This record gives sequence, structure tokens and C-alpha cells, in this order.
Amino acid sequence: EVSIDVDQEKRIGRNVIGVLSAGQTGPHPNPAVVIGAHIDHLGAEAGPGSLARDDEKDMIHYGADDNASGVAGLLEIAEYLSDMRERGKLDLQRDIVFAAWSGEEIGLLGSSHFVRKLAKDTMGDESAPLGLLISSYLNMDMIGRLNEKLVLQGIGSSDYWKSAIEQRNAPIGLPINAQNDTYLPTDATNFYLRKVPILSAFTGAHEDYHTPRDTPDKINYEGARDISKLMGLIA
Repeated sequence: EVSIDVDQEKRIGRNVIGVLSAGQTGPHPNPAVVIGAHIDHLGAEAGPGSLARDDEKDMIHYGADDNASGVAGLLEIAEYLSDMRERGKLDLQRDIVFAAWSGEEIGLLGSSHFVRKLAKDTMGDESAPLGLLISSYLNMDMIGRLNEKLVLQGIGSSDYWKSAIEQRNAPIGLPINAQNDTYLPTDATNFYLRKVPILSAFTGAHEDYHTPRDTPDKINYEGARDISKLMGLIA
């Protein structure tokens, strides 16, 4: 026999959303571009998802690559596009939504909430596709450890991506590994399941993943800068 008790714990997370509007009096009629990165990590000590060694259990999980790197890139892109718009060098044809997601590490909860609520509020059905509202979703999850090649996932979700990547990467020269994968263990999947083309930037797994050893001194800052520039130009 076995007896099991389940204690349900509730917490409040938050998504942080900003919009660079193409319209003057409300949302632009063209479907928006969404750029996202998850803002949560594992926290101050080992818990679910931690790969810390026994002697690291009580240490802070800094999450420099996963996913402070992606959030920093998101902020850089937001600053770049906003500045271009302010100087009259960016004629927006659609709104750009910047999203820092909560709850990614425990099941993509923040982005899942966003697509459900958007579908319900606009379509009356929380499971409705969102292709008429969102033209594409660009994701940045772990872009801080560029060693050999930038991995761009989700290429198979749209025939637009290959030529766009080739054009926008020409002045940057990043080595790229393009992958067709569309079902990914990151927030992009919630958008792909709603019929939205996705493109996800990733520099690869490493032995410091989900441990206290994922620290800022190991970040390739020049690489993260170039990846952010590429994703910004694609946007």
C-alpha cells in the first residue's frame, strides 16, 4: 500500500510586457511581432530542476546564461528599435511587443497564460489560433555561451526565415546552425501551437546549466551582442 498527500502551493508570477506601437490611436491592424525571453530562474537554492552538486545545494542559482542573457538581449533590441523609431529611421508596419515571461522553468506558464488570455479576449476561445494577431514570435533563451555556432530553431515554421536570416546576418557574420525543430522546450512552442511562425535563438547546452556555476564571468558578451543585433534586424 501507499498513501500520498498532495499539498498544492499557489504563487503569483508576472509577465512584463512593453509595446512599440506602429499606430497612433491604438493597435495597428497588421499582426504584431512578438519578441520574448523568460525572466525567471531557479532561485536561491536547489529545488525542482536544479542540477547542482551535493556541495552546491544551498548556493544561489545565478542563471547568467539561463536566462539573464536572453533578457539582456531583449532589452537591447527594445532600446535599439525604439531609438530607430524616435530618430525617424524605422517606419513600423506593425506593432512590436516585447515580453519577459514568468514561470518558464516550471512549464512555460507565463507565455501559456499570455496566449490563452489573448485568444479568449479577442476570439472568445482560449484555444483559438493567433496567426491573425501575431505575425511571428522571436525567442531568446540562453544566448550567452556562443562558442562555435548560433543555433536558430524553428526554421521549419515559415519559408520566410531562411532568406531573412541570410540577409540580416550578412553584415554580422555569425556562424549559424539552422534547425527545423518547432516543438521546443522553451516559450516559442506556445506560439507555434497557435499557428504563429517562430524563430528561437540558442547557443547550446553546457555543464553549468541549472547549477550555481552559471555565472556572469562565463558569458560571451560580444557573442550575445551580435545575436541580439541579428534578432533585432530580423524583427
